[in-house]
Amino acid sequence: MKKIRMMVVLLALACGHAWAGEVHQCLGQGGSVSYVDGDCPAGTRAGWIRSYDDDRAGQARSIRQRQQETLEWQRSNRAEIAAMMRVRRGGRVASGGRGDGLDRCQRTRHRRDRIRDREFQTMTYDRMVALDDGVREACR
Repeated sequence: MKKIRMMVVLLALACGHAWAGEVHQCLGQGGSVSYVDGDCPAGTRAGWIRSYDDDRAGQARSIRQRQQETLEWQRSNRAEIAAMMRVRRGGRVASGGRGDGLDRCQRTRHRRDRIRDREFQTMTYDRMVALDDGVREACR
């Protein structure tokens, strides 16, 4: 029983971090390819080496940071819209149909800029072109 416990402890210590390491692509004679987690065996040469690290805590921090940035963007956006809604000219809300003091062209530009700020990491080229086309159409 004591030997089994000792073996389990030694095995646990020998394992280390199973989620971090490197993968080596080994190219052999005749185009054979193998992947190993250490040095390539004799008779093969290294093709590439990739490091990997399954840092779940870091991923969770990154997700929380993105959520916090989104919340901050939403708060600032709401405050900006509320300030625009309070714009008054001569004691009454500015004309323009919506009461925000902006014409259609300015509203469309402002909307495009807010969307670009929010989606800057995931925005596609087609989405940017569509937003610019919408501004061009509104500002004719």
